[in-house]
Amino acid sequence: MKSFRALYHLARADFLQRTRSYGFLITLGLTLYAAYGFVPPNHSSYATMTISGHRGVYNSAYLGSLVALLISPFLSLAGFYLVKNCIDRDIQTRVGQILATTTLTKPLYTLGKALSNFAVLAAMVAVMAVVTGAMQFVRQEDVTIHVGQLLAPLVFVALPVMAVVAATAILFEAIPWLRGGFGNVVYFFLWVAALSIRSGGMDSLHVQSNDLFGTGVLIPRIAAACEAAFPGSTSGKTSFNLGLNFKESGQHWDLTTFRWDGLHWTREIILGRLLWLGVGLALTLCAALFFRRFDPAREKSKRSRQVGAQSIPAGAVEDHPVESQARSATLHAITKPLRFSFVFMVLAELRLALHGISLWWYLVAAGLVVAGLFSPVPVSHAILVAAWIWPLLIWSAMGTRETRLGTDQLVFSTARPLRRQLPACWLAGVIIAVLTGGGTGVRLLFAGEQLGLLAWTAGAFFIPTMALALGVWSGSSKLFEVFYLFLWYLGPANRVGDIDFMGATGALLPPHTPVFFFAITAGLAIFAIAGRKRQLTS
Repeated sequence: MKSFRALYHLARADFLQRTRSYGFLITLGLTLYAAYGFVPPNHSSYATMTISGHRGVYNSAYLGSLVALLISPFLSLAGFYLVKNCIDRDIQTRVGQILATTTLTKPLYTLGKALSNFAVLAAMVAVMAVVTGAMQFVRQEDVTIHVGQLLAPLVFVALPVMAVVAATAILFEAIPWLRGGFGNVVYFFLWVAALSIRSGGMDSLHVQSNDLFGTGVLIPRIAAACEAAFPGSTSGKTSFNLGLNFKESGQHWDLTTFRWDGLHWTREIILGRLLWLGVGLALTLCAALFFRRFDPAREKSKRSRQVGAQSIPAGAVEDHPVESQARSATLHAITKPLRFSFVFMVLAELRLALHGISLWWYLVAAGLVVAGLFSPVPVSHAILVAAWIWPLLIWSAMGTRETRLGTDQLVFSTARPLRRQLPACWLAGVIIAVLTGGGTGVRLLFAGEQLGLLAWTAGAFFIPTMALALGVWSGSSKLFEVFYLFLWYLGPANRVGDIDFMGATGALLPPHTPVFFFAITAGLAIFAIAGRKRQLTS
């Protein structure tokens, strides 16, 4: 009983602290907007789920299933980055040192934090359920609310996903080398892999499975209802789309509707979904094995080593008494006036940005430069996609280094920090972009690819400017890491020309794209300056 009380209060305190943060409110606002966008009206320019030109009537069963299928991928990404900070926050606030002196066990601690993460994500799912019910009245296709049919998909599909995400966040924080920015990058690619597995399983609409996102549970039943209403719609070459599918400008979706009255949730289906709760519990207990209980002597991160170095063992004062003899010092007058050197400041910012980078990082970066320089132009474009994801963790520190290292008061009190230090930090980021992507840039120059070179230049300015702006305003590297990874994956990695900020699309790149990103870069620069002004006056 005492353990359950400790578990409850640990989870409750962490949950209350989370729900009072700006990050929670922002993610909640995005969730509300997503709930509205997931239910487009007919004849809209986009659709969220179609089967060969058909979709279900917006009744409780279909809306609950549709939102559950769409919110699970959305919150499994955004929610992870929202809740992945509980152990790090205890380290930063030194609450962890207090908890380490108690009888709280490691499994109980990780379980409490996982429950807190799950409660935060479940609260967003609950808000989504309320908005989904409201959207049934807004769309006016079937205004009869069936609470069970509306909530069942969200409970049995979305909530198990949230449990796995909550536990994964704890596991990543418990492993020191996954706690920081590298872990954010690793999870993004795990999330992409999970979506790919899910998409691969939807090639046949009649294959039932108990995948994480619940597509194998719901989609075959929805497809069966579509086949009953429109025979032949799910046989042969079926056009199935789940997500935001936009028509070209001036065109609209004209979907015919069928009725689906929901899934009969048998014991086998429910137990299958509850297995994912067991996966979440297993991940939480696995996190307890890696959790070091805030012991700086066993932590592998640099911060913990620094904390351990600052700890003074008992008896140190008696064993090593401080010499009482005073020493004199002489201050010499400055004979030459000190002059500001912007070049020296840029070099200093560059050294700070590259401090602690291993030799292997430089070797990989050099290999990408050489490969981009001597490869054919189409291959060189693909190499640039990898070259400009490699310095991600360097760029993500821009604008946040002063706050993170506690040097903000020192840096902001220097002469003209807005006109000197901020441009120097930005230029150091641009230099890193030019150097890492220089092989492709030179290759495009020699090949006479004017549009490609223009897009390359836009990317070299856009990336560090976005990193600086988001870092200055958020005070954390996480926002840039998540947003840049998402934009990088949707645009350059998938060759979507309209959002390809580095020209990886090649000859198919729309001519207006580089100009668009130059304009975005200018706006981000103004945004960064405004954010730094706010820091200087606060």
